[in-house]
Amino acid sequence: MFKSAVSQVLAKLEAQNFITRESNPNNHREFFIVLAEKGLTYQKLSEEADKDFLMKHFSDIDLEQLQNIVQTMKKVNASISSSNR
Repeated sequence: MFKSAVSQVLAKLEAQNFITRESNPNNHREFFIVLAEKGLTYQKLSEEADKDFLMKHFSDIDLEQLQNIVQTMKKVNASISSSNR
């Protein structure tokens, strides 16, 4: 069931020109999924939106403050990971 659902989504994305499938030259039973024209356009728009978001919301935070945030998030992540064991 899951494999079928993935195949259907890939077929829709391919039909809409978001992706293309390219054969693996080392194994012809496999293929690579590559961004097509619309996929590349969407990727570019997404990257621009991310950049705009970061500039809008993080431009007033200096490097030391960002480093403190990253350090805190690493500690939180480590705590969550250790409690899931």
